[in-house]
Amino acid sequence: MSKPADSVGMDTGSSGTTPGVDAGISYSQTPSLDGIVVRDTEPTATGLWKQLVDPWDGAGLVGELVTAVRDLLVDRTAVEARELLDDVVGEALDGALVDILCSLTRDRTDRWFWMAVSTLPQLGSGRPMGFRSNLEDIHAAIAPLVESTHTPIISIRLPGDFRTLDIETRRSWCRLVAALSQAADVRLVCSGVDRAWLAHHHRDDLPGVSDRSDAGLDEDLLTAALDVVDVGSRHARTLSLIAEEDTETLAFSRLYSEFSVGRSRVRQVIGDLVDVKLVETYGSSQDRRVELTTAGRQFYKEEIAVQRRLGERVSKSGKLCNDSRVTPRAHGEGEDHPETAPPSTVDRHRLPSYHETRYMNRRTASTALGTAVESGISVVNYPIAQQDDRAEGRWHHDDGRLVVSAEGDNPLQVWTTLALALTDCRTFDRVLTKQRLEDHGVLDMLEDGEAILRGMRNIGWLPDEIDSYDDLRGAFLEAATELGELTRKYADADDDDDGLRGPITRDALGLAGSMTHLLDLADVDLTRVVKLPEFSRRFDGERRDALFQSLAIGSAIGSNYDHHVAYRQIFEKRADKRQQAFDPTVDAADPWARLIGSWTLVGDFAGQTEAVADALQEHFNALDPHDDAPEIAIRSEVRTEPTRRQVAETARRMLATKDLRLTPEATSVLHGLARTPFDVADALQYLAGDNEGRRVDAAEVRYALAQLEPGRLLRGIDGRRTTPRKLVSALLEADRPITGAEIDERADVSSRSRRDHLADLVEVGLVEETERGYRLALSFSGVDGDDAERYVGVWPALVADPETPTVHVAAKVLRIGREHHGPGDPVETAGWPYTGINDPPDLRELSTPRPYLDDILPTLWGVRERTEYVDDPGVVPAPSAALLRAGPTIDQTAIQDATDGSATG
Repeated sequence: MSKPADSVGMDTGSSGTTPGVDAGISYSQTPSLDGIVVRDTEPTATGLWKQLVDPWDGAGLVGELVTAVRDLLVDRTAVEARELLDDVVGEALDGALVDILCSLTRDRTDRWFWMAVSTLPQLGSGRPMGFRSNLEDIHAAIAPLVESTHTPIISIRLPGDFRTLDIETRRSWCRLVAALSQAADVRLVCSGVDRAWLAHHHRDDLPGVSDRSDAGLDEDLLTAALDVVDVGSRHARTLSLIAEEDTETLAFSRLYSEFSVGRSRVRQVIGDLVDVKLVETYGSSQDRRVELTTAGRQFYKEEIAVQRRLGERVSKSGKLCNDSRVTPRAHGEGEDHPETAPPSTVDRHRLPSYHETRYMNRRTASTALGTAVESGISVVNYPIAQQDDRAEGRWHHDDGRLVVSAEGDNPLQVWTTLALALTDCRTFDRVLTKQRLEDHGVLDMLEDGEAILRGMRNIGWLPDEIDSYDDLRGAFLEAATELGELTRKYADADDDDDGLRGPITRDALGLAGSMTHLLDLADVDLTRVVKLPEFSRRFDGERRDALFQSLAIGSAIGSNYDHHVAYRQIFEKRADKRQQAFDPTVDAADPWARLIGSWTLVGDFAGQTEAVADALQEHFNALDPHDDAPEIAIRSEVRTEPTRRQVAETARRMLATKDLRLTPEATSVLHGLARTPFDVADALQYLAGDNEGRRVDAAEVRYALAQLEPGRLLRGIDGRRTTPRKLVSALLEADRPITGAEIDERADVSSRSRRDHLADLVEVGLVEETERGYRLALSFSGVDGDDAERYVGVWPALVADPETPTVHVAAKVLRIGREHHGPGDPVETAGWPYTGINDPPDLRELSTPRPYLDDILPTLWGVRERTEYVDDPGVVPAPSAALLRAGPTIDQTAIQDATDGSATG
């Protein structure tokens, strides 16, 4: 105890610190030549700690700790020093650690100083100074070093016998290394094989051990991340929570408890961060976790982390909240209750003055492109979350396809946001480039602007002297600026002053229409997404009609017959405007104008998508042609149920981001079990990436679908029946066959209800009954034991061979469907139920039972065995689609119209 500090290698001048070095952990096969080096590493946490801080035989970390404490407490009174250390280390060692750290500020000749430094190596076990100690005391002792500006370099070699230790000993050791990485630049020295083993067994305990790419933030990734993560947003706070953990990992359950919003909203935030490669998710459905990537770590440090006074550390709230109140989630069918209600203190019906267009997250973009109905409208019943800023547009471009979105409350908001998103500078920088417009002859049209651009396409904002790409680009960007100025005036106006509402809406409609036609001339596919999070709660008849009427008008403005704008030709009441347009040449064999691009309306429609389609039909039909309208009309369709193609396209795009390929079997199961393509995207986002282009397997499909809440499974079932979805959800989450009693407990259903509905699922082959219990007919993810099916393709019987289905199984499905969900009449037709002895009867003899025939069977079974079934909508019903029509009656094509309409529907 009497030896001077410098004689024991304890230099309090921070010799192990390298200026400009950041705290963190890296994995290397060779130790650093600088700083603190631990070679023959002890395999326990307490042993490693003693190696680091022992004042006589240690590697020198105690000197760094002494320097850190002295820097923190410099110029503070004794009372202030204790208060500060109380905030930093809390009640560690029953409060005695504060006294120990305070003693480190004494002179090195003081016996209390040496008592303190000799006590530090004893932390973690035993009874230092008579107090019982555990590993939490070690973590607390590191805290002053975390708060300091000193960053020592520490090289620690992985113990040679580390794999032979019990898991709890290994975990404690790893977590000490993780805690040190918050205060030091830690180099963990291990082989590549050892690192792979650590990644498999200790991903929860060591930050970044599974991140092998070491890819930082390039410009594109930084741009995408900044568009997702706003200062103070849930995304930023989620990143902060993860980054502030020693291990840089967090369980989903922890995040659920930290945020005062529904679980699916938290999962959506995590999904957004996954899309921009800031985090990755892993783990089982029962213990799902999220971790920072290298890019996420860099983004947090450079864009989020801020210096805070130490006294503010404990002032932050234990709960992270948002600007909305919570509405309990109702699991089940029928009306889908949203997770959050809009804030009562914010007027979301007056458009904010500031508009920002941000990138769309990959999940939404994939679903928008997947659900797009060419020249038509898709209505998706999905509880889309409200945007924090309802005036914010979203933008995405992918290989000649442009997607823009707006949240929808009223016509002014929708069209202003869409118009400003379409005219965002990114549209010209990346889509409507000079080269593209030259390649498609658009710039040549500027030489004769009166012909196509003005006279036929009615593209406004083009001055007479325009003759170059720069002029064209500048004209539209200036128009967008003027529209933004108008919305600012409107936002500042009195509540009763709606004099600007009409002009703003007309200008926005015109600008959006002009951009739509310009994109069409350049052969860019356009998808417009309108999000309606409040539709079922706050849209009365008047609001609904106003919005749908404007969508009908805007769709007509964005429709063309050859190069002619359909609205100007058919519905324009102003004679002077009609005179400015060229007259079309009508082909009597093809008098139909088409919508340019597609629309996707997504929102909480409370299961009433057919009513939405009826309202859209009504407003399209209500468009009144002028007396001299030519014999052309707009014809389109609105789809209210997802098709197999929409699910497949969404899944293909999502799986491509995971380096996976879609299979017909996976498509069938995803279509059959997930309610909408948005739910398919939500599920698939949880799969891991870097799969080397292999086919997605059944275990991954099971895992993905298990992430969905029961209410997002199985469409078409009566809204009062919650049991089938709960049963499927419980069976998806199971990692082995489970008994009926276990199903009752996991699904929270009664035994009677379970028996009634489980029998149906067994009969159709979706669920199998085994000696050990019931299981869903999808591979388990286990690789060991009785349920090792990770690499075995277990699929429902109806999709196992989609090219050659078993017709008698399908017949059984129809019989069950009719008996349980159809008219209820007994099946008396000869040959029913089919026994398999004779030729199968004609399936078309049965009337249509719901939901199995209309909603589940077509997705689980492609009818191929009998050629007469293939094109018969009575057997393979087409997804629900309604014909949209606007314009004058065209007598000479009335018969063709009716025929085409039935085919379309």
